[in-house]
Amino acid sequence: MGDDNTWVFDSLVGFLRGPVWNVPILTFIEHKSLIFEPGCEDDSEHTKIHEEYKNLVDFMLGSYMEDIGITPDQFESACGKASIKTTFHQTLFEQVWAADDYEIFKRMMIQKNLELQLQALELLQQRYGIIPESCMPGDAMSPEEQAVMEEVIKKSLEEHEAVQASLDEETRDLEKAIVESKFEKARLEQECSREREMLERALKMSLSDSPEEEAEEPEQETPAQSDEIDPESLRRRAEYLKEQRDKLLALKQKEREKQLAAFEESAPQKRPKSSRAARKVLAGSDIDAHTLQVRKALAERLKAEVIGNQ
Repeated sequence: MGDDNTWVFDSLVGFLRGPVWNVPILTFIEHKSLIFEPGCEDDSEHTKIHEEYKNLVDFMLGSYMEDIGITPDQFESACGKASIKTTFHQTLFEQVWAADDYEIFKRMMIQKNLELQLQALELLQQRYGIIPESCMPGDAMSPEEQAVMEEVIKKSLEEHEAVQASLDEETRDLEKAIVESKFEKARLEQECSREREMLERALKMSLSDSPEEEAEEPEQETPAQSDEIDPESLRRRAEYLKEQRDKLLALKQKEREKQLAAFEESAPQKRPKSSRAARKVLAGSDIDAHTLQVRKALAERLKAEVIGNQ
């Protein structure tokens, strides 16, 4: 490798921004985020998912190390000397850091769950022509994720007429009620904003290594509900919105898999082991990861870079 091993870290940053990393990581985060609701109590299922996420991150990083032919020790040495030369999107930092910190992981998952519900609602509204395309969420997305959403929007609109024809009258009425209601969107936007603040607070506390206690969570304000909306109607709307969220997930996963296939076709020899690892994850196969050293070294390097740039 020689003394100049800065290429290792630069190469890894490129890997983290590409489809071989993003497809399995984002697919896991999105599909596992449903049980992470605002205000939810931690239980064994939540911590089990976090352990699965740790293994996934280790598995993908380990496969990448094999692709470039270096050992964890060599990678740790490279991390200690390297400096990030490209813009590192905050989302990528959160994805890596969340594997080492459960609180950040939980906040990231809650945030993703809310974002997906909001995207599903806004997609429904766009189908009915209520909001322009420019109002679709995009500010918090990476360029890669924005490209996926644009293609999903296009396909969703194309399929809308066929889907509408198959809906019964009661379901159509429910869908229209959701689209026309300002309450659902206001609630989701408020929860999204609040959870983003809490995620940023958790990141700040983790980076500072401060023992200070986490500030008490403010009481969540709920947008005023109309007296005409009964609890059962609200429950049905929430369930339907979650169904739409799942359909959105399916479309997004198809688009990501296309991105991965396109990458593999354009560069079949570039990252063979990590590409196979991504495919294994998507297929739901069991993974066995033992690259904790790599993850820890990467997290510490990112931490040093972020603190240095503050």
